[in-house]
Amino acid sequence: MNETRGKDHQEASGGRAQRMLDATPALLCVVDMRERRLTAHNAALARALDCSDEELSTRGLAALSARVHPDDLAGLAARAERLSSARDGEVVDGELRAQGRGGDERLFAVRAEVFTRGEDGAAREIFLSAEDVTERRRRERRLLRSEALLASFCERAPVLLYAKDGDGAFLLASRSLEEIAGAAPGGMVGKTDKDFFPPEVAAIYNDVDALVRSSGTPFEAEDPVPHAAGERTYYTIKFPVWGEGIPEGSMAGVSLDITRVKEAEREREAARDELIAAQQDTIRELVTPLLPIAEGVLVMPLIGFFDSARAGRIIETLLQGVERHAARIAIIDITGVKAVDERVAEMLVHAARAAGLLGAEVVLTGIQPAIARTMIELDIDLRGLVTEGTLQGGIAYALKRR
Repeated sequence: MNETRGKDHQEASGGRAQRMLDATPALLCVVDMRERRLTAHNAALARALDCSDEELSTRGLAALSARVHPDDLAGLAARAERLSSARDGEVVDGELRAQGRGGDERLFAVRAEVFTRGEDGAAREIFLSAEDVTERRRRERRLLRSEALLASFCERAPVLLYAKDGDGAFLLASRSLEEIAGAAPGGMVGKTDKDFFPPEVAAIYNDVDALVRSSGTPFEAEDPVPHAAGERTYYTIKFPVWGEGIPEGSMAGVSLDITRVKEAEREREAARDELIAAQQDTIRELVTPLLPIAEGVLVMPLIGFFDSARAGRIIETLLQGVERHAARIAIIDITGVKAVDERVAEMLVHAARAAGLLGAEVVLTGIQPAIARTMIELDIDLRGLVTEGTLQGGIAYALKRR
């Protein structure tokens, strides 16, 4: 009876162990090296090879070998040779390519160790475990590629790249920023702006960083950055960053040197101002033309409406012309003037008197009836002015007087 209970207990334990192995996602099996067959396996291996338990017992090793990539079979044989002389507990591991259930190539991490030994002490059975690491290796390669790309990006980018934690310590800094700060490669990580920039500059950077953290939104600005060759202007965008493994309150920024752009803008503005000034001079010449028609005789035909600025330009142009041409008679023709008010009339009187101080006589021509009536109503004193009805009459008068 004891023997029966012992046998039942052994079978129960064996069945429990098999269930544990079947619950394991890794591929597990025991290989008899002498008989070259599988003496044990779990359900994951049967599913992977799409074989029944009976088939695995009879041709499992052949089915397993058929799935291994031909180029990896030699390495598998070499590992088996190493196991023949391996000590108990010594693990021989490696990776090999094999065909998956869907026919695609998968990568497996394989571990093997001596499971039982024969009477001569040589390895009789070996325990094999294989784990599909295809996706893990792909993720690792992608991670390595991302790290290499980020490192190259930070090393070669012609812009300033940086990231800081909630306390303002640098988590990342591009080589371009390190060069400006005078830091060795990687020398800015863990340090703050205060370690590299003047206090007043570092304070500005910190205030902007705090604004980005509190608002949670990007911030754009033009920043002055100290540089060995003089202060440079950078266009900066700072923004919050978050995610798994990123310290709370972190932010990042990108700064582009726009010094040349700003200099070009200033040059364009200066050129524009010069152009506007030249255009204004041309317009002034057009609206206040001064025409020498004979030696010592000038004509200034006026048209349109007047304001105080234009009245001042008329007097200035007239006096400059009288002096430049040594004119003795200046004809002001107002045929084209729309209306004359007290301000315009006073301007004409002031022009005449000012020209008289320079030795020139002013002749006013083209007075329309309505304008004449306005001058009388305003009681404008036209003493010192010679008046003629038309420009032709004024010219005839001037030619007789010169």
